[in-house]
Amino acid sequence: MQKKLLAVAMAALFAPFAAQAADIDVYGVIDTGLVFNSIDTDKAGSDRESSLTMNSSVSAPNRWGLRSTENLGDGLSVGFNLEGQFGSDDGSMVNSRLFQRMAQVWIKSDTYGTLIMGRSGALRSGMGTTGIWGPKVAAFSNSWGNYMVGSKYLMPGGFGGLDNAITYQSPVMNGAQIHLQYSSKMNQVTDTTGEEFEGSSDRTWGVGMTYTAGPLHVVAVVDSILYGNSHGSANYDDSLMASLGAAYQFDGFKLYASAAGFKSMKGSNFLGHSNLETFMKPVDGVEPATYKGYSLQLGADIRAGVGTVKVNVGWMDAQVDDVYLAAAEELDDTDRIGLSAGYVHPLSKRTSLYAGAGVTKGSSSLNKGADPIAYEVVTGMVHSF
Repeated sequence: MQKKLLAVAMAALFAPFAAQAADIDVYGVIDTGLVFNSIDTDKAGSDRESSLTMNSSVSAPNRWGLRSTENLGDGLSVGFNLEGQFGSDDGSMVNSRLFQRMAQVWIKSDTYGTLIMGRSGALRSGMGTTGIWGPKVAAFSNSWGNYMVGSKYLMPGGFGGLDNAITYQSPVMNGAQIHLQYSSKMNQVTDTTGEEFEGSSDRTWGVGMTYTAGPLHVVAVVDSILYGNSHGSANYDDSLMASLGAAYQFDGFKLYASAAGFKSMKGSNFLGHSNLETFMKPVDGVEPATYKGYSLQLGADIRAGVGTVKVNVGWMDAQVDDVYLAAAEELDDTDRIGLSAGYVHPLSKRTSLYAGAGVTKGSSSLNKGADPIAYEVVTGMVHSF
């Protein structure tokens, strides 16, 4: 009885606000699973380490969001997107940001396209309304778990959000759409000294195109990080990366393929490598070296009863490009190969169970002769609302 009275009181309290904001959508995804890792850095004097943990965002990033659209007439509309990310294993906010994934306002013209301003997903991410890569061209999206290879464990660069971003999306013309993006300061939380729109901050630009024709979907992205000059004493060359991905829906399965070439990428731009000791860590804020190379990826979603079997294999090769510390003169080139397999079983339209396993092996740029390897097994449940 007390619970019913409380519910009635809460409904009465928030009724005026709900009436004013009836066009605001609340949505989200919650993914929690168990992750087993077994890691061997192959470094002299170092033993294999294994762990079993409960993790969030194992197969899909946890998120909750608010969005709204107002139709202005004559083909014009405006709106906003606010999207946070949280840890379902401990209830924390990711990176201590209320809206880690998106905080943007936009205006759309049916004739001229859409202009979006605020924190947004980078073009080569799968985040929000601006990420055009992610699950669209890779069987495991950017990744599952900590080492099951998707795009971000095979390709360096931006797979997250950008502060101070301006993004333009053209109207779709014969299946094609152009995407332009610029960030005047990529991370306002960690970069406390640089100024927006100036060389003291890390900035970035990106140009992308998507094309859809029936079962075919193609994505191309070219982007660059304009490294700030306030990071230690190094004067880094700006990075450049070009990536191309495609997906084709056959009868009973979907095939994914992608490739990328890059140069002047810092070791910290390569994700999923830290515990494998692949790259030398920064010294007094200076990255020891940058790398150039390429990556390839091939995967598939295969219908299996009511569920889906996922497979993916990828390769990355990175050579030392430029050296910025004397201690980095002896760094080696590095490579990585990864294989992942998984199964997704839907319980309903909004809830699925998943399980997967993968192995990632490479060569260390830091530890000469070392070939680190990681094994991973994951299982969990994901629910959308």
